[in-house]
Amino acid sequence: MSSEPILSYSESIDIRASASDVWKLVTDMERYGEWSSENTGGYWRKNADGVPGTGQIGDEFVGINRKDGEEWKALVEIVERQEGQSFGFITGGLAMNLISWRYLITPNEDGVILSEHWDLLNLSPMMIENGQPEIDKRAANAKESIGATLKAMKITAES
Repeated sequence: MSSEPILSYSESIDIRASASDVWKLVTDMERYGEWSSENTGGYWRKNADGVPGTGQIGDEFVGINRKDGEEWKALVEIVERQEGQSFGFITGGLAMNLISWRYLITPNEDGVILSEHWDLLNLSPMMIENGQPEIDKRAANAKESIGATLKAMKITAES
């Protein structure tokens, strides 16, 4: 793993809901398509025993993404799970170690603060091939998606 990210971005939002209610949303990756400006959903990959993952460390999820008329799939591997507190996954899995996505749930007097963190750890083949414009595009997409996801999760959790 890289010791220092190439790029990082994080954003937080106050949510008037219990940590357990917000936790249920953060870990329900099949629902991300309801909230993200880029992800349209996805599915859990089956493990060696043929059983689909459920969001435990080591489980893999295939996200389906769509932006600007393009559609692509991205494998992520769950790398962090502290019940009710933090949930993290790596795009490309630990094997490629491309991008770290991490959610933190911090209780406060009115509910919780939900933070989402994005760290570009290594350049993807497409970023290497297309250079800085591709890196800038992916970073801008991440910022837009994080804002949209947090706002939509807030609406869902508070309704």
